[in-house]
Amino acid sequence: MNITDIENPVVEGDRLELIFQKQRELILKYHDIEKKNGLLQTEEMPVNLNDRKGQARIKDFAWRVMEEVGEAMDAILIDKDYTHYCEELIDALHFLTELTINAGFTPDDLIPENTPTEGFKDKLDVICHMVSIDGMEEEGSISSVRNLLCTELVRNLGMTCNCLKNKPWKQSMMLTDETQFLSHLRLTWWLYMYWLAYEMGCDGIYTVYFKKNEVNKFRQRSNY
Repeated sequence: MNITDIENPVVEGDRLELIFQKQRELILKYHDIEKKNGLLQTEEMPVNLNDRKGQARIKDFAWRVMEEVGEAMDAILIDKDYTHYCEELIDALHFLTELTINAGFTPDDLIPENTPTEGFKDKLDVICHMVSIDGMEEEGSISSVRNLLCTELVRNLGMTCNCLKNKPWKQSMMLTDETQFLSHLRLTWWLYMYWLAYEMGCDGIYTVYFKKNEVNKFRQRSNY
């Protein structure tokens, strides 16, 4: 089964809330699979952001995001396969959502208080428009735009993880500045949703996410 086998979803509710809800449903199964495989750093969910194992789990998901983004860029630059490119970008969204859930944050945490929401369809639509990169289109080709967005995503996701100071080789312990962590995580989300909306629009984001989510549930049932 792949995403072409799944019909377009009927949307009932806020699309960003639905993405988080559907990701939590996947987590319940994958959590047990990772534990069985001996690769679950901690059973806490959300994790303790001050704990080494909790931080290791967050950084694990950050790398999963980047691996999928790398696959997406390879698909579009090498294979010229736009459908595969979009699917890999949405795979990264799955992992970014799971990272956020594991960190203990919700869709509401990604939108600062007093953010104007009038005229937007839902929280997904708001976040897709949180970032405006002036002059981006003037920088050159679509390829250069993608490279710029990819670079900014790597930088901001890296700075998010840089807030987690209890590295495996350190003997001292440092408390996490959760306000700074959330600030960087928000910007990571805004940049990434801008990128996804640039490629497929807000409606496309949810449609492809829903379809890949259904594929993942099928894989769970079939012990993929």
